Amino acid sequence: MTDLQILNNVDHKDIRVINTPGVEYGDGLHSCPAYLFEFRDLQADFPILLQESSEGGFIPVVIMGFESQENLFLENCEWLGLTRPAFLRRGPFLIGQHAVEDGEQVRLLSIDLAHPRVSQGDVGEALFQPLGGRTDYLEQIADLLEMIHEGAERTKRFTQCLAKWQLIESVTMDITLRDGSKNQLLGYSAVNEDAVRGLSGEQLATLASEGFLMPLFMMLGSMSNLRRLIDLKEKRQSRTP
Repeated sequence: MTDLQILNNVDHKDIRVINTPGVEYGDGLHSCPAYLFEFRDLQADFPILLQESSEGGFIPVVIMGFESQENLFLENCEWLGLTRPAFLRRGPFLIGQHAVEDGEQVRLLSIDLAHPRVSQGDVGEALFQPLGGRTDYLEQIADLLEMIHEGAERTKRFTQCLAKWQLIESVTMDITLRDGSKNQLLGYSAVNEDAVRGLSGEQLATLASEGFLMPLFMMLGSMSNLRRLIDLKEKRQSRTP
């Protein structure tokens, strides 16, 4: 259930948002969407794969665990990675499309009051100053949402380009831990390294001119982070009675 409302400094003047990482706040995800503008940071921590979208095509995702609701980068409300994906940092906020009198669609900052990060007490980040102005926290959120909004279309063009040149392959990853337990990553696709090697100079130039060449190689390089995921999983298992 959601309770989506257009954010304003009258109805929501006392609202606070808990910014601490935690499973109870919706961070218990084993994967989440990723956007091109954050690839440089994400590839330092996470494998970046692709997943088929319900709307067609592919979306990039970061892998944070092997099982449903398993986030190996979350430990006792402490974030173990260098960065948190924008999808998690946005919390209960989003940009909604709203119709005005002449039928034109405008984008307005909205909040889901049913989100577990929303607080009516003294805990969390204030959204508005006493005289009604936005706090620095809310300004940062607004900037992040604008980046996500603009980044979503650019990321879509990136994955369409990968699909057009047949650079995407379906992958199934079977992982056996030291204790003999087996884990699988199913339902994902990855960049086909052999296909990338076969790109023509003209295709590479096109990728570079679109700003897609670096994200492509970041995706390839990010796969080395599977080893870190395995290490985090084994450490967590070793602490489990």
